Amino acid sequence: MRDSQVPINLSAFGTKLKNAAWRTKPSWAVIASKDKAFDQAMLDHMAKRIGAKVTKVSASHALFMTQPKVVADVIDQAARQAAAAAK
Repeated sequence: MRDSQVPINLSAFGTKLKNAAWRTKPSWAVIASKDKAFDQAMLDHMAKRIGAKVTKVSASHALFMTQPKVVADVIDQAARQAAAAAK
């Protein structure tokens, strides 16, 4: 995990998107309720803004490491729902 944690280039947050996928495609979010890296209200706001189907998990920021089954299940559910919608 140490090697995957790199400083964020803050200029990425200033990039204006013309065709953000979340505007026209379904979205999912897994939110860690014990995340101390990000404000819960901000995470909830972002998920609501994109109309995401939200799964809340009692986990820390690295929930993909501590709760891999939950994350995998949400990815599987998203893939199945997207495939069904495409038919």
